[in-house]
Amino acid sequence: MHPDPVTAPSLQLRLHARPESAFLLRQRLCLWLYELGATDDEIFDVALASTEAFANAIEHPRQPCADAIEVDGSLSGRTVTVTVRDYGSWGEQRRREEGGYGFPLMRQLMGRVEVDAQPDGTATRMQRQLTEQPLPAGERPRLVAAPRASTE
Repeated sequence: MHPDPVTAPSLQLRLHARPESAFLLRQRLCLWLYELGATDDEIFDVALASTEAFANAIEHPRQPCADAIEVDGSLSGRTVTVTVRDYGSWGEQRRREEGGYGFPLMRQLMGRVEVDAQPDGTATRMQRQLTEQPLPAGERPRLVAAPRASTE
């Protein structure tokens, strides 16, 4: 049985704008999606797209006014929405041939990707439809977090 859309838990994170914070983002996001009844493939796809949006939020802002990135997640029906917001201007958009694969990857993994760039920050909003009938909690495999890689 999946959560009632009215009572489904939301996800709210405020993370340091540093690459090391991506591990915590993936960990919390995966646990949240698991609670919502997402499949392993859905969890992987949403986590990968969100991590890419997070990496963009670290890399692209010029003169950020805050050393934080906010990540919000919500569920409406079976549509999951993840918004990644930074606090700085991205300046001129890079030309496509100069850019990476981040946005094409996000668009491939998610049903919808929208970017709202404002002078005080940029919000990347991604949505994906989850499967209609997830396995009941008792029949789902137990989610085990991957061990943290050594930095030594």
